[in-house]
Amino acid sequence: MQGASTSLVIILLSGFTLHTVQSEEFVANDERAEFKFGTATETSDQAEARCNAGEPSQLKDILFVVLSQNVEFHRQRVKDQRSSWEKLLNEERLSGHLNVLYTHDDWAPQGSWTILPLLPVLKSHDKASSAKWFFFCEDTTQVLSFKRLLSMLDKHNSCENQFLGRALQDTELAIIHHFADINFVYPDFAAGWLLSRSLLIRFADDVSAVRQDPQFSIDVSHEVAKYIHDKLDNKKLTNMDALCAGLSDEKASKKGCVTNVSPDLEDCGKVSLDDIFFGVKTTESFHKKRLNIMFKTWAHQLKIPDQLVLFSNVTDESIPTIDCGVPNTPRGHCGKLYAIFKYAKRLKKKRSWLVVTDDDTLLSIPRLQRLLACYDSSKPLVVGEVYGYGASTGHGSGYPTGGGGFILSWPAVKTLQESKCQCPGIDSPDDMILGQCIRYSGVTLVHRGEFHQARPSEYSPDFLARQTAVSFHRHYNHDPEEVFKKYLAD
Repeated sequence: MQGASTSLVIILLSGFTLHTVQSEEFVANDERAEFKFGTATETSDQAEARCNAGEPSQLKDILFVVLSQNVEFHRQRVKDQRSSWEKLLNEERLSGHLNVLYTHDDWAPQGSWTILPLLPVLKSHDKASSAKWFFFCEDTTQVLSFKRLLSMLDKHNSCENQFLGRALQDTELAIIHHFADINFVYPDFAAGWLLSRSLLIRFADDVSAVRQDPQFSIDVSHEVAKYIHDKLDNKKLTNMDALCAGLSDEKASKKGCVTNVSPDLEDCGKVSLDDIFFGVKTTESFHKKRLNIMFKTWAHQLKIPDQLVLFSNVTDESIPTIDCGVPNTPRGHCGKLYAIFKYAKRLKKKRSWLVVTDDDTLLSIPRLQRLLACYDSSKPLVVGEVYGYGASTGHGSGYPTGGGGFILSWPAVKTLQESKCQCPGIDSPDDMILGQCIRYSGVTLVHRGEFHQARPSEYSPDFLARQTAVSFHRHYNHDPEEVFKKYLAD
Protein backbone atom coordinates (compact mmCIF):
# COMPACT_ATOMS: atom_id res chain seq x y z
CA MET A 1 0.00 0.00 0.00
CA GLN A 2 3.00 2.30 0.28
CA GLY A 3 2.65 5.31 -1.97
CA ALA A 4 -0.91 4.43 -2.97
CA SER A 5 -3.16 7.31 -3.93
CA THR A 6 -5.94 7.16 -1.40
CA SER A 7 -8.61 9.02 0.48
CA LEU A 8 -10.56 7.87 3.51
CA VAL A 9 -14.00 8.80 4.76
CA ILE A 10 -14.37 8.36 8.51
CA ILE A 11 -17.53 8.71 10.55
CA LEU A 12 -16.69 8.92 14.24
CA LEU A 13 -19.21 7.79 16.83
CA SER A 14 -17.96 9.55 19.92
CA GLY A 15 -21.11 9.60 21.93
CA PHE A 16 -24.13 11.83 21.50
CA THR A 17 -25.43 15.20 22.40
CA LEU A 18 -29.13 15.91 22.19
CA HIS A 19 -29.00 19.70 22.13
CA THR A 20 -27.10 21.54 19.43
CA VAL A 21 -24.55 24.04 20.71
CA GLN A 22 -22.73 26.43 18.41
CA SER A 23 -19.20 25.13 18.00
CA GLU A 24 -16.27 27.50 17.80
CA GLU A 25 -13.85 24.67 17.19
CA PHE A 26 -14.33 24.34 13.44
CA VAL A 27 -13.79 27.20 11.02
CA ALA A 28 -15.33 27.57 7.59
CA ASN A 29 -12.32 26.27 5.69
CA ASP A 30 -11.88 23.23 7.94
CA GLU A 31 -12.48 20.20 5.72
CA ARG A 32 -14.53 18.63 8.48
CA ALA A 33 -17.06 21.44 8.09
CA GLU A 34 -17.35 21.07 4.31
CA PHE A 35 -20.40 18.84 4.13
CA LYS A 36 -22.65 18.84 1.08
CA PHE A 37 -25.71 16.76 0.44
CA GLY A 38 -25.97 14.78 -2.77
CA THR A 39 -29.21 14.46 -4.65
CA ALA A 40 -28.55 11.12 -6.29
CA THR A 41 -29.39 7.88 -4.53
CA GLU A 42 -28.15 4.42 -5.25
CA THR A 43 -29.83 1.03 -5.11
CA SER A 44 -28.25 -2.11 -3.68
CA ASP A 45 -27.98 -3.53 -7.24
CA GLN A 46 -26.12 -0.45 -8.45
CA ALA A 47 -23.79 -0.62 -5.47
CA GLU A 48 -23.05 -4.26 -6.17
CA ALA A 49 -22.39 -3.54 -9.86
CA ARG A 50 -19.66 -1.03 -9.06
CA CYS A 51 -18.12 -2.37 -5.87
CA ASN A 52 -15.50 -4.34 -7.87
CA ALA A 53 -15.04 -7.34 -5.63
CA GLY A 54 -11.53 -8.70 -5.50
CA GLU A 55 -9.65 -5.42 -5.78
CA PRO A 56 -7.34 -4.60 -2.85
CA SER A 57 -8.92 -2.28 -0.32
CA GLN A 58 -7.81 1.35 -0.32
CA LEU A 59 -8.38 4.16 2.13
CA LYS A 60 -10.76 5.84 -0.29
CA ASP A 61 -13.01 2.79 0.07
CA ILE A 62 -13.75 3.56 3.72
CA LEU A 63 -16.03 6.17 5.24
CA PHE A 64 -15.38 6.66 8.95
CA VAL A 65 -18.28 8.02 11.02
CA VAL A 66 -17.65 9.31 14.56
CA LEU A 67 -20.59 9.68 16.92
CA SER A 68 -19.36 12.93 18.42
CA GLN A 69 -20.78 15.26 21.06
CA ASN A 70 -21.00 19.01 20.66
CA VAL A 71 -19.43 20.03 23.95
CA GLU A 72 -15.93 21.43 24.38
CA PHE A 73 -14.28 18.38 25.94
CA HIS A 74 -15.57 16.03 23.25
CA ARG A 75 -14.79 18.43 20.42
CA GLN A 76 -11.20 18.48 21.66
CA ARG A 77 -11.16 14.68 21.81
CA VAL A 78 -12.07 14.38 18.13
CA LYS A 79 -9.40 16.95 17.28
CA ASP A 80 -6.81 14.90 19.16
CA GLN A 81 -8.11 11.73 17.55
CA ARG A 82 -7.89 13.27 14.10
CA SER A 83 -4.30 14.40 14.74
CA SER A 84 -3.25 10.93 15.91
CA TRP A 85 -4.81 9.33 12.83
CA GLU A 86 -3.06 11.73 10.47
CA LYS A 87 0.23 11.09 12.26
CA LEU A 88 -0.34 7.36 11.80
CA LEU A 89 -0.93 7.83 8.06
CA ASN A 90 2.46 9.55 7.78
CA GLU A 91 4.19 6.85 9.84
CA GLU A 92 2.73 4.14 7.61
CA ARG A 93 3.56 6.21 4.53
CA LEU A 94 0.04 6.12 3.20
CA SER A 95 -0.73 8.97 0.84
CA GLY A 96 -4.04 10.79 0.59
CA HIS A 97 -6.08 12.17 3.46
CA LEU A 98 -8.75 11.11 5.90
CA ASN A 99 -12.31 12.05 5.01
CA VAL A 100 -14.13 12.18 8.33
CA LEU A 101 -17.75 12.82 9.26
CA TYR A 102 -18.65 13.88 12.80
CA THR A 103 -22.20 13.50 13.98
CA HIS A 104 -22.14 16.66 16.09
CA ASP A 105 -21.93 18.71 12.88
CA ASP A 106 -24.97 20.13 11.10
CA TRP A 107 -25.27 17.41 8.48
CA ALA A 108 -26.36 14.80 11.03
CA PRO A 109 -30.05 14.67 12.00
CA GLN A 110 -31.38 14.71 15.54
CA GLY A 111 -31.12 11.34 17.22
CA SER A 112 -28.05 10.30 15.20
CA TRP A 113 -26.66 8.55 18.28
CA THR A 114 -29.36 5.89 17.78
CA ILE A 115 -27.96 5.26 14.24
CA LEU A 116 -31.32 4.80 12.48
CA PRO A 117 -32.02 8.48 11.63
CA LEU A 118 -28.43 8.79 10.46
CA LEU A 119 -28.55 6.12 7.77
CA PRO A 120 -30.76 7.68 5.04
CA VAL A 121 -28.84 10.96 5.28
CA LEU A 122 -25.51 9.16 5.29
CA LYS A 123 -26.44 7.07 2.26
CA SER A 124 -26.77 10.14 0.03
CA HIS A 125 -23.94 12.21 1.53
CA ASP A 126 -21.28 13.36 -0.97
CA LYS A 127 -18.49 11.91 1.15
CA ALA A 128 -20.17 8.51 1.03
CA SER A 129 -20.28 8.33 -2.77
CA SER A 130 -17.07 6.30 -3.18
CA ALA A 131 -17.20 4.34 0.06
CA LYS A 132 -17.37 0.55 -0.03
CA TRP A 133 -17.14 0.32 3.75
CA PHE A 134 -18.62 2.43 6.55
CA PHE A 135 -16.53 2.38 9.70
CA PHE A 136 -18.39 3.64 12.77
CA CYS A 137 -16.55 4.45 15.97
CA GLU A 138 -16.44 6.69 19.04
CA ASP A 139 -14.16 9.57 19.96
CA THR A 140 -12.21 7.25 22.25
CA THR A 141 -11.44 4.79 19.43
CA GLN A 142 -7.73 4.48 18.67
CA VAL A 143 -6.75 3.27 15.20
CA LEU A 144 -3.42 1.45 15.57
CA SER A 145 -2.76 0.62 11.92
CA PHE A 146 -4.56 1.63 8.75
CA LYS A 147 -2.54 -0.97 6.85
CA ARG A 148 -3.87 -3.72 9.11
CA LEU A 149 -7.39 -2.31 8.69
CA LEU A 150 -7.11 -2.56 4.90
CA SER A 151 -5.66 -6.04 5.16
CA MET A 152 -8.56 -7.10 7.40
CA LEU A 153 -11.11 -5.77 4.90
CA ASP A 154 -9.41 -7.59 2.02
CA LYS A 155 -10.66 -10.81 3.60
CA HIS A 156 -14.29 -9.73 3.24
CA ASN A 157 -16.27 -9.09 0.08
CA SER A 158 -17.70 -5.58 0.18
CA CYS A 159 -20.23 -6.57 -2.52
CA GLU A 160 -21.98 -8.78 0.00
CA ASN A 161 -23.93 -7.76 3.09
CA GLN A 162 -21.22 -7.53 5.74
CA PHE A 163 -21.59 -6.59 9.41
CA LEU A 164 -18.23 -6.67 11.22
CA GLY A 165 -17.27 -5.82 14.78
CA ARG A 166 -15.90 -6.87 18.16
CA ALA A 167 -18.58 -9.23 19.41
CA LEU A 168 -20.06 -8.79 22.87
CA GLN A 169 -22.31 -11.36 24.50
CA ASP A 170 -24.41 -11.35 27.67
CA THR A 171 -24.20 -13.94 30.42
CA GLU A 172 -27.78 -13.57 31.64
CA LEU A 173 -31.10 -12.25 30.40
CA ALA A 174 -30.96 -8.48 30.82
CA ILE A 175 -33.65 -5.83 30.91
CA ILE A 176 -31.34 -3.40 29.11
CA HIS A 177 -31.36 -5.80 26.15
CA HIS A 178 -35.10 -6.48 26.33
CA PHE A 179 -34.39 -9.98 27.70
CA ALA A 180 -32.98 -11.15 24.37
CA ASP A 181 -31.32 -14.53 23.90
CA ILE A 182 -27.93 -14.49 25.68
CA ASN A 183 -26.38 -16.22 22.65
CA PHE A 184 -27.04 -13.14 20.54
CA VAL A 185 -23.90 -11.10 19.80
CA TYR A 186 -23.65 -7.36 19.17
CA PRO A 187 -20.79 -4.95 18.42
CA ASP A 188 -18.66 -3.00 20.86
CA PHE A 189 -19.10 0.49 19.42
CA ALA A 190 -15.89 1.82 20.98
CA ALA A 191 -13.77 -0.79 19.19
CA GLY A 192 -15.27 0.25 15.84
CA TRP A 193 -17.74 -1.64 13.67
CA LEU A 194 -18.32 -1.80 9.91
CA LEU A 195 -21.11 -2.11 7.39
CA SER A 196 -20.47 -2.91 3.75
CA ARG A 197 -22.01 -0.47 1.31
CA SER A 198 -24.66 -2.92 0.17
CA LEU A 199 -25.81 -3.58 3.72
CA LEU A 200 -25.82 0.11 4.65
CA ILE A 201 -27.96 0.95 1.62
CA ARG A 202 -30.37 -1.83 2.43
CA PHE A 203 -30.46 -0.78 6.08
CA ALA A 204 -31.09 2.85 5.12
CA ASP A 205 -33.80 1.92 2.62
CA ASP A 206 -35.62 -0.20 5.21
CA VAL A 207 -35.50 2.62 7.76
CA SER A 208 -36.89 5.03 5.15
CA ALA A 209 -39.60 2.69 3.91
CA VAL A 210 -40.99 1.56 7.26
CA ARG A 211 -42.60 3.97 9.68
CA GLN A 212 -40.53 3.81 12.85
CA ASP A 213 -42.74 3.66 15.92
CA PRO A 214 -41.41 5.31 19.08
CA GLN A 215 -39.27 2.88 21.03
CA PHE A 216 -36.89 3.07 23.96
CA SER A 217 -33.22 3.41 23.03
CA ILE A 218 -31.25 1.79 25.83
CA ASP A 219 -28.19 0.05 24.42
CA VAL A 220 -27.93 1.19 20.81
CA SER A 221 -25.23 -1.34 19.90
CA HIS A 222 -27.57 -4.20 20.81
CA GLU A 223 -30.58 -2.56 19.18
CA VAL A 224 -28.76 -1.97 15.88
CA ALA A 225 -27.62 -5.60 15.79
CA LYS A 226 -31.18 -6.79 16.52
CA TYR A 227 -32.60 -4.61 13.76
CA ILE A 228 -30.11 -5.98 11.23
CA HIS A 229 -30.75 -9.55 12.33
CA ASP A 230 -34.54 -9.40 12.60
CA LYS A 231 -35.33 -7.25 9.56
CA LEU A 232 -32.47 -7.88 7.15
CA ASP A 233 -32.47 -11.63 6.47
CA ASN A 234 -31.17 -12.73 9.88
CA LYS A 235 -27.81 -11.13 9.23
CA LYS A 236 -25.50 -11.68 12.20
CA LEU A 237 -22.42 -9.84 13.36
CA THR A 238 -19.10 -11.34 12.25
CA ASN A 239 -16.60 -11.12 15.09
CA MET A 240 -13.31 -9.39 14.27
CA ASP A 241 -10.50 -10.29 16.69
CA ALA A 242 -8.41 -7.40 15.34
CA LEU A 243 -10.92 -4.87 16.65
CA CYS A 244 -9.77 -4.61 20.26
CA ALA A 245 -10.66 -2.75 23.44
CA GLY A 246 -9.24 -2.36 26.93
CA LEU A 247 -5.76 -3.71 26.14
CA SER A 248 -2.42 -2.25 27.11
CA ASP A 249 -0.38 -0.81 24.23
CA GLU A 250 1.99 -3.78 24.48
CA LYS A 251 -0.77 -6.39 24.36
CA ALA A 252 -2.58 -4.62 21.53
CA SER A 253 0.62 -4.49 19.48
CA LYS A 254 1.45 -8.13 20.17
CA LYS A 255 -2.07 -9.19 19.15
CA GLY A 256 -1.88 -7.18 15.93
CA CYS A 257 -4.94 -5.08 16.78
CA VAL A 258 -6.38 -2.65 14.26
CA THR A 259 -8.12 -0.63 16.99
CA ASN A 260 -8.00 -0.29 20.74
CA VAL A 261 -9.71 1.69 23.51
CA SER A 262 -8.05 2.73 26.74
CA PRO A 263 -9.85 1.40 29.84
CA ASP A 264 -8.80 4.42 31.90
CA LEU A 265 -10.63 7.64 32.65
CA GLU A 266 -9.15 10.79 31.18
CA ASP A 267 -6.69 12.72 33.34
CA CYS A 268 -8.40 16.11 33.56
CA GLY A 269 -7.62 16.72 37.21
CA LYS A 270 -10.07 16.39 40.09
CA VAL A 271 -13.07 18.45 41.20
CA SER A 272 -13.09 19.25 44.92
CA LEU A 273 -15.85 17.64 46.98
CA ASP A 274 -16.63 21.13 48.26
CA ASP A 275 -17.79 21.98 44.73
CA ILE A 276 -20.28 19.07 44.57
CA PHE A 277 -23.64 18.68 46.29
CA PHE A 278 -25.30 15.24 46.43
CA GLY A 279 -29.07 14.78 46.55
CA VAL A 280 -30.39 11.22 47.09
CA LYS A 281 -34.02 10.24 46.49
CA THR A 282 -35.29 7.82 49.13
CA THR A 283 -38.42 6.84 51.05
CA GLU A 284 -39.16 5.63 54.58
CA SER A 285 -39.49 1.94 53.68
CA PHE A 286 -35.91 1.89 52.36
CA HIS A 287 -34.22 3.94 55.08
CA LYS A 288 -32.69 1.06 57.01
CA LYS A 289 -31.59 -1.35 54.31
CA ARG A 290 -30.66 0.81 51.33
CA LEU A 291 -29.23 3.79 53.18
CA ASN A 292 -27.16 1.51 55.38
CA ILE A 293 -25.54 0.04 52.26
CA MET A 294 -25.06 3.50 50.80
CA PHE A 295 -23.13 4.68 53.86
CA LYS A 296 -21.08 1.47 53.99
CA THR A 297 -19.97 1.88 50.39
CA TRP A 298 -19.74 5.42 49.01
CA ALA A 299 -21.57 8.03 51.11
CA HIS A 300 -19.61 7.75 54.37
CA GLN A 301 -17.05 10.31 53.20
CA LEU A 302 -19.68 13.04 52.70
CA LYS A 303 -20.77 15.57 55.31
CA ILE A 304 -24.49 15.96 56.05
CA PRO A 305 -26.04 18.43 55.23
CA ASP A 306 -23.13 20.38 53.73
CA GLN A 307 -22.38 17.87 50.96
CA LEU A 308 -25.23 15.33 51.11
CA VAL A 309 -28.97 15.50 51.78
CA LEU A 310 -31.32 12.50 51.74
CA PHE A 311 -34.71 13.56 50.34
CA SER A 312 -37.47 11.38 51.75
CA ASN A 313 -41.18 11.51 52.52
CA VAL A 314 -40.44 11.70 56.27
CA THR A 315 -37.85 13.29 58.51
CA ASP A 316 -35.66 10.82 60.42
CA GLU A 317 -33.02 12.63 62.42
CA SER A 318 -31.24 9.39 63.32
CA ILE A 319 -29.99 8.99 59.73
CA PRO A 320 -30.75 11.91 58.99
CA THR A 321 -33.30 12.33 56.21
CA ILE A 322 -35.54 15.29 55.46
CA ASP A 323 -39.18 15.42 54.45
CA CYS A 324 -39.00 17.10 51.05
CA GLY A 325 -42.72 17.81 51.03
CA VAL A 326 -43.55 15.25 48.35
CA PRO A 327 -45.32 12.00 49.30
CA ASN A 328 -43.77 8.77 48.11
CA THR A 329 -45.03 7.38 44.82
CA PRO A 330 -44.62 3.76 43.65
CA ARG A 331 -43.44 4.93 40.23
CA GLY A 332 -41.90 8.09 38.93
CA HIS A 333 -40.36 10.67 41.23
CA CYS A 334 -40.57 13.88 39.24
CA GLY A 335 -41.96 15.82 42.19
CA LYS A 336 -39.08 14.70 44.39
CA LEU A 337 -36.52 15.63 41.73
CA TYR A 338 -37.83 19.17 41.47
CA ALA A 339 -37.87 19.39 45.26
CA ILE A 340 -34.14 18.67 45.12
CA PHE A 341 -33.72 21.45 42.55
CA LYS A 342 -35.54 23.91 44.82
CA TYR A 343 -33.47 22.91 47.83
CA ALA A 344 -30.24 23.25 45.87
CA LYS A 345 -31.21 26.71 44.69
CA ARG A 346 -31.60 27.85 48.32
CA LEU A 347 -28.15 26.66 49.40
CA LYS A 348 -26.12 29.48 50.87
CA LYS A 349 -22.92 28.11 49.42
CA LYS A 350 -23.19 27.68 45.67
CA ARG A 351 -21.52 24.64 44.14
CA SER A 352 -20.32 23.74 40.67
CA TRP A 353 -22.23 20.47 40.37
CA LEU A 354 -25.41 18.81 41.66
CA VAL A 355 -25.36 14.99 41.73
CA VAL A 356 -28.76 13.24 41.87
CA THR A 357 -28.95 9.50 42.64
CA ASP A 358 -31.38 6.86 43.84
CA ASP A 359 -30.93 5.25 47.25
CA ASP A 360 -29.82 2.02 45.56
CA THR A 361 -27.22 3.66 43.33
CA LEU A 362 -23.61 2.51 43.83
CA LEU A 363 -21.14 5.28 43.07
CA SER A 364 -17.39 5.89 42.97
CA ILE A 365 -16.89 9.42 44.24
CA PRO A 366 -13.15 9.67 43.35
CA ARG A 367 -13.86 8.61 39.76
CA LEU A 368 -16.79 11.01 39.57
CA GLN A 369 -14.52 13.84 40.71
CA ARG A 370 -12.06 12.99 37.93
CA LEU A 371 -14.74 12.71 35.25
CA LEU A 372 -16.37 16.04 36.13
CA ALA A 373 -13.02 17.81 35.91
CA CYS A 374 -13.22 17.32 32.13
CA TYR A 375 -16.29 19.56 31.81
CA ASP A 376 -16.92 23.27 32.16
CA SER A 377 -19.30 23.80 35.08
CA SER A 378 -20.04 27.36 33.91
CA LYS A 379 -22.04 25.89 30.99
CA PRO A 380 -25.55 24.42 31.34
CA LEU A 381 -24.71 20.70 31.20
CA VAL A 382 -26.29 17.45 32.37
CA VAL A 383 -23.95 14.43 32.42
CA GLY A 384 -24.89 10.76 32.79
CA GLU A 385 -25.86 7.61 30.94
CA VAL A 386 -28.35 8.61 28.25
CA TYR A 387 -31.34 6.57 27.15
CA GLY A 388 -33.96 7.76 24.71
CA TYR A 389 -37.63 7.47 23.85
CA GLY A 390 -38.61 8.05 20.25
CA ALA A 391 -35.08 9.26 19.52
CA SER A 392 -34.57 6.63 16.82
CA THR A 393 -37.42 8.25 14.85
CA GLY A 394 -35.50 11.53 14.81
CA HIS A 395 -38.25 13.29 16.78
CA GLY A 396 -38.04 12.02 20.37
CA SER A 397 -35.58 12.94 23.06
CA GLY A 398 -32.85 11.46 25.21
CA TYR A 399 -32.79 11.54 28.97
CA PRO A 400 -30.25 10.87 31.74
CA THR A 401 -31.03 7.62 33.53
CA GLY A 402 -31.81 8.21 37.18
CA GLY A 403 -30.65 4.88 38.58
CA GLY A 404 -27.07 5.34 37.42
CA GLY A 405 -27.06 8.88 38.76
CA PHE A 406 -26.77 12.10 36.78
CA ILE A 407 -25.00 15.39 37.34
CA LEU A 408 -26.16 18.92 36.60
CA SER A 409 -23.96 21.97 36.44
CA TRP A 410 -25.30 24.85 38.54
CA PRO A 411 -26.27 26.87 35.42
CA ALA A 412 -28.29 23.83 34.27
CA VAL A 413 -30.14 23.72 37.59
CA LYS A 414 -30.91 27.43 37.32
CA THR A 415 -32.01 27.17 33.68
CA LEU A 416 -34.30 24.21 34.32
CA GLN A 417 -35.86 25.84 37.37
CA GLU A 418 -36.57 29.05 35.50
CA SER A 419 -38.01 27.30 32.46
CA LYS A 420 -41.71 26.68 31.98
CA CYS A 421 -41.03 22.94 31.79
CA GLN A 422 -42.34 21.30 34.94
CA CYS A 423 -43.62 17.93 36.15
CA PRO A 424 -47.07 16.95 34.82
CA GLY A 425 -47.50 15.11 38.13
CA ILE A 426 -45.38 14.18 41.14
CA ASP A 427 -45.35 10.55 39.94
CA SER A 428 -44.25 11.36 36.37
CA PRO A 429 -41.02 9.60 35.32
CA ASP A 430 -38.43 12.07 36.57
CA ASP A 431 -35.61 11.18 34.20
CA MET A 432 -37.79 11.17 31.08
CA ILE A 433 -39.45 14.48 31.98
CA LEU A 434 -36.03 15.91 32.70
CA GLY A 435 -34.90 14.81 29.24
CA GLN A 436 -37.76 16.71 27.60
CA CYS A 437 -37.04 19.79 29.70
CA ILE A 438 -33.33 19.59 28.82
CA ARG A 439 -34.18 19.55 25.12
CA TYR A 440 -36.45 22.58 25.24
CA SER A 441 -34.47 24.66 27.75
CA GLY A 442 -31.15 25.07 25.96
CA VAL A 443 -29.27 22.66 28.24
CA THR A 444 -26.76 20.21 26.78
CA LEU A 445 -27.10 16.51 27.60
CA VAL A 446 -23.80 14.60 27.62
CA HIS A 447 -23.59 10.81 27.52
CA ARG A 448 -20.97 8.94 29.53
CA GLY A 449 -20.96 5.16 29.31
CA GLU A 450 -19.22 4.83 32.68
CA PHE A 451 -22.60 5.33 34.39
CA HIS A 452 -24.84 2.26 34.49
CA GLN A 453 -28.59 2.01 35.00
CA ALA A 454 -28.39 -1.74 35.66
CA ARG A 455 -26.39 -4.28 37.68
CA PRO A 456 -22.94 -5.44 36.48
CA SER A 457 -24.28 -8.91 35.66
CA GLU A 458 -26.57 -7.40 33.02
CA TYR A 459 -23.63 -6.17 30.94
CA SER A 460 -21.19 -8.16 28.86
CA PRO A 461 -18.05 -8.92 30.93
CA ASP A 462 -15.92 -7.86 27.94
CA PHE A 463 -17.69 -4.51 27.89
CA LEU A 464 -17.07 -3.85 31.58
CA ALA A 465 -13.43 -4.99 31.32
CA ARG A 466 -12.58 -2.22 28.86
CA GLN A 467 -13.82 0.71 30.97
CA THR A 468 -13.52 2.30 34.41
CA ALA A 469 -17.04 2.29 35.84
CA VAL A 470 -18.39 5.23 37.82
CA SER A 471 -21.76 3.82 38.92
CA PHE A 472 -24.16 0.87 38.97
CA HIS A 473 -27.77 0.53 40.07
CA ARG A 474 -29.98 -1.85 42.06
CA HIS A 475 -29.23 -4.19 44.96
CA TYR A 476 -31.24 -7.31 44.11
CA ASN A 477 -29.77 -10.71 43.11
CA HIS A 478 -26.27 -9.75 44.19
CA ASP A 479 -24.33 -8.46 47.17
CA PRO A 480 -24.07 -4.69 46.59
CA GLU A 481 -21.10 -4.35 48.94
CA GLU A 482 -19.18 -6.97 46.96
CA VAL A 483 -20.16 -5.26 43.70
CA PHE A 484 -18.81 -1.99 45.03
CA LYS A 485 -15.51 -3.61 46.06
CA LYS A 486 -15.08 -5.38 42.72
CA TYR A 487 -16.09 -2.65 40.29
CA LEU A 488 -16.00 0.74 42.02
CA ALA A 489 -13.46 0.76 44.85
CA ASP A 490 -10.05 2.22 43.98
